[in-house]
Amino acid sequence: MKQLRIIVRLLILTTQSILSQNLYPNLFDGSVGITDGYGSWGTHSYIREASVEVTDKGVITFYHPDEAASQQPTIFFISGWGRTYESYDKFFKYLTSLGYPVVNIYNYSPGSINTSYQNSLDMMQNAATNHSDWIDTSKVALMGHSYGAGSTIWLGKQIFDENGLNWGSNGRSIMMFAPWLSFLMEDSDLQSYPDNVKLLVLQSYDDFNDGTPPYNTDPRAVRAMYELINIPDEEKDYITVFSDNDVAHQYTYNGTTYSYVANHYASYTDLVSGDDNPYDALDVYLSNRLAHALTDYVFNGEPSGKEVALGNGSASQIAMGIMPDLAVTDYYITNRPESDFRYKCSEDSPGTWGDPDIWKLQNYCEDANGDGVIDSLSYQDFVSDSFVLFPVPSSDYIQIQFVNGTQTIDKIELFDSLGRLINTIDRPSYQIDISKLAIGTYSLKLYSDKGVSIQKFIAN
Repeated sequence: MKQLRIIVRLLILTTQSILSQNLYPNLFDGSVGITDGYGSWGTHSYIREASVEVTDKGVITFYHPDEAASQQPTIFFISGWGRTYESYDKFFKYLTSLGYPVVNIYNYSPGSINTSYQNSLDMMQNAATNHSDWIDTSKVALMGHSYGAGSTIWLGKQIFDENGLNWGSNGRSIMMFAPWLSFLMEDSDLQSYPDNVKLLVLQSYDDFNDGTPPYNTDPRAVRAMYELINIPDEEKDYITVFSDNDVAHQYTYNGTTYSYVANHYASYTDLVSGDDNPYDALDVYLSNRLAHALTDYVFNGEPSGKEVALGNGSASQIAMGIMPDLAVTDYYITNRPESDFRYKCSEDSPGTWGDPDIWKLQNYCEDANGDGVIDSLSYQDFVSDSFVLFPVPSSDYIQIQFVNGTQTIDKIELFDSLGRLINTIDRPSYQIDISKLAIGTYSLKLYSDKGVSIQKFIAN
């Protein structure tokens, strides 16, 4: 059966490889890739205004549609450490093609957190004032990468809170690409967060599971923020994206062969420094598609946008073309010890920062037994499910790990991606053999002495 499965998979991948030559050649003009629906290019051409330096703070770069000025829902994007607008240029052009103005904030001093967060806020207000003919502050999407993604939580508190600027009164969201720590936030700040913000976190699997430590940010730090923040579960999702290193899916651009690599830089294309992949299907299916869907939901109230961006593992949310499906969960598990990370979740001052007061959630990060579960958080306060599955994805077996103590398992049911029951295990163990499952997304429904709960997983 295993040999037959391998043969069938090879046939599928060969067919997909042939299709990929048509789907994913050169995506730079936006004419191929996703041709309809979320992720497809819009009809607006763009104008990128000359970048404006704000003395001692940073640089603002403003994109807007090439048409007569009118106030439109606006996207504010906070750059990663040392990454100017060129690093995200194609993404900004894509967002502008949908009709949205985009404000890029590049900070001069990202390492000085107390200063740089305030600088970013000042530059956002500067842009809103100087481009008031374009920017509608009643509908605002806040996005960021790495350092910038971490800063969006503090910035969101300042701009979205009714006691702050109260931007986004008619629509507000945060989209985090490979986030660093969310500094300057107390648990009380998170627990009093505006509950009508929509939150989407994108985490690259290879950030913590490829190569050799030390890795960058301990994902438990982002997890603590995600679980404490006062946003309903149905209005937030935590997504993991996986690399596709299959040689059958590689492509060539300017004489160099590339794979679809879900590393720390999966969220954008960088053709300036030359150290990252060119704009390709990963950008299209991950960044463009999810950003398009999220903004359509937040700005226009479109329910199909929610299904794709915040679908809690829906088929339309996790689909990535020929690449591995996304994994959607309410929290991120890593079994790596804190010593594997440069920026540790439980340190008073992660790394070498001089200010011990910038990271305020260290008391919520302890993982004494090294099982990836933060000991001090009561997960039943934040999530509906009582167990997690690992490793995911897997081709051989998955392990059940309970979040709060042990449970006696009475029965397990397996469902396919369409919700059809495919197997019932009446004498289950904590380790489930999935070697005979076809490639795809499944759900495991667990009946125990504590009740009934369900989790999705990927068989590959």
